[in-house]
Amino acid sequence: MIMGKRRDIAGFERSAADAARALLDAASVSVVSHIDADGITAAAIASAALSRSGVEHTIRFVKKLDDAEIERINAESQERVWLVDLGSGSFSKLDRSRVVVSDHHRPDTSPPQGMVDLFSFDSHHVNPHLFGLDGAIEISGAGATYVVAKAMDPTNIDLAALAVIGAVGDFQDNAEGRLAGYNRRILKDAVASGRVNACTDLRLFGRETKPLHIFLQFSSDPALLPVLRETQEASFYRADNALDVDRQLCVDFLSDLGVELKDGERWRSWGCLGKEEKKRVASELCIRMLDCGRGLTAIRRLIGEVYVLDPRLVDAPEGWMTEGGGVDIADDEVSWHPNARALLDAKETATLLNACGRHDRAEVGMAICLGDRGESLATALQEQDNHRIALRTAIRLVQEDPSFSVREDAELPSLRYFHGQDQIGDTIVGIVAGMLLGSPGVPDDRPLFAFAQAIEDGATVKVSARGTRDLVRRGLDLAVVMKIASEAVGGTGGGHNAAAGASLPLGSEMEFLHQADEILRRQLSL
Repeated sequence: MIMGKRRDIAGFERSAADAARALLDAASVSVVSHIDADGITAAAIASAALSRSGVEHTIRFVKKLDDAEIERINAESQERVWLVDLGSGSFSKLDRSRVVVSDHHRPDTSPPQGMVDLFSFDSHHVNPHLFGLDGAIEISGAGATYVVAKAMDPTNIDLAALAVIGAVGDFQDNAEGRLAGYNRRILKDAVASGRVNACTDLRLFGRETKPLHIFLQFSSDPALLPVLRETQEASFYRADNALDVDRQLCVDFLSDLGVELKDGERWRSWGCLGKEEKKRVASELCIRMLDCGRGLTAIRRLIGEVYVLDPRLVDAPEGWMTEGGGVDIADDEVSWHPNARALLDAKETATLLNACGRHDRAEVGMAICLGDRGESLATALQEQDNHRIALRTAIRLVQEDPSFSVREDAELPSLRYFHGQDQIGDTIVGIVAGMLLGSPGVPDDRPLFAFAQAIEDGATVKVSARGTRDLVRRGLDLAVVMKIASEAVGGTGGGHNAAAGASLPLGSEMEFLHQADEILRRQLSL
């Protein structure tokens, strides 16, 4: 949120209405979007709204808005260029007479001429920060794009479900255990359209796709295995069969509560359980967490609002999900694979879309958002399996190989960092940083910076940084850190207060970190 800006929801919606009119009046539109789940859902919303209004358009996905991409945008042959989930950080470089931006990242407030009134950017810049709303937690890029789509035609209310997925994909439900701010208005539309059901439940990942015992065994936020271990009777076992013991621990926990793990020959998922079964398991988990001293904070992470998706999302054919309620599992009864039930849960759908975007198949993710349940879904599920393996490999690399481990430096007391070099993809390094922050050996008392060599350009390094909401409350603003520190070494950067990224010249990493450390010391009063 721009400091000192009055909260003006009506003004935000008016800017969306002005942008909608500009798009409806255009003979042709080029939509340019980011590649993550928020960007993919934003692109799907934009494409659906334009198609329904009969506006000719194209879609293009980009990793970043560098100078070359900005030049390409300014030279587009279409009458309008609609940037979704990006564009605000580079708005002063864009042709304002032609572009429409619906974004939630921190806006560019320093054009070459110096500081100007933010509202001189004109009415086609739809960004919550310009109206006193916090784009990091109150509305996503897909959400800002949905507000424009709804202004184009109120019947686009069914697209609100995609905006819910985009917000969850950007972790906007994490701070309060549910969507907050303007996202509540969008959620209300999604529920009214019949495409989303918001309910209180376990917030763990894999509610629809993981067999029950694996759902508990591999939960990470919060981790449940330590709780179950602490509350079991003392036992001793060899390290090489620890995985089997942990699996059996979860099986026994569920069995003791009278919860059947299978329905015939198929494993049941959490989403297949009845209300009373869920209540028994959740109550017992809370009791055990309190007994172990985990406290209410961990319980609030465990239980909160979840978003169940209607199979019809958005224009999917009726009855496409005809298989039974169970899920498959590998022969070793440990491994699991993504399956179509992911499209029944917002968090799992967002992960599926992320997998597509991070592996250069963003268009496949958008096709799923718009109802393709054939070849695109099969491709996406395979990409998610590849994505899962890539993340697991990257995390093991950082945890086990000293050449890639998280480092602390006495000269950089306000941060930690690791460098994935060319062994961790630049499209997933930020996700890896987020997963490592707060894990054993990586305390979350300071931000974590992660580097990776850019895939398409051997002269560029991608850096992603992740922090916590507690650090943000202390003054952390990674968007500012990335922008100032990257520009100091000839790069570009921006993002949100708790998550941001930048592109740097190869070899400038340590200079960048020293610049970042100086800013962080001031922000965190170190």
